[in-house]
Amino acid sequence: MTDIRCKTFSSILSTKADHYPYSDKYIDEVHDSPDKTGNTEREHMVEWFKSNETKGYGSYSRQIPNKSARRCYNGLMNAASLLWIAEAVGIDESTVKHAYEAAVAAGDYRKACGAIRKVITWDMIYAMV
Repeated sequence: MTDIRCKTFSSILSTKADHYPYSDKYIDEVHDSPDKTGNTEREHMVEWFKSNETKGYGSYSRQIPNKSARRCYNGLMNAASLLWIAEAVGIDESTVKHAYEAAVAAGDYRKACGAIRKVITWDMIYAMV
């Protein structure tokens, strides 16, 4: 299985840019998470992955800490964050565009996240880190 620790993935994401075209477009034109931690998707994802190895707090609390970045990615319910991760790790623009369009067409945020993960799987993310 291809996986890394959440804290390791958080560290990788901390070196990336705050903004990328398709995640910003999704936030501006479709949906932005109301309970986002931080001011940017980078800040939000760095904290989110890092805190998964703890019991968390607030809306991110959990019974058992999670060390699997794969599990975190596959459970993430924020389409803009999924797009940001893809852009941040260097998934090619045409694939990200396809995922963005699939998310917009899906509508509902839960369906949008599933649509993105059908185009951009964790294994594709892992291969880029």
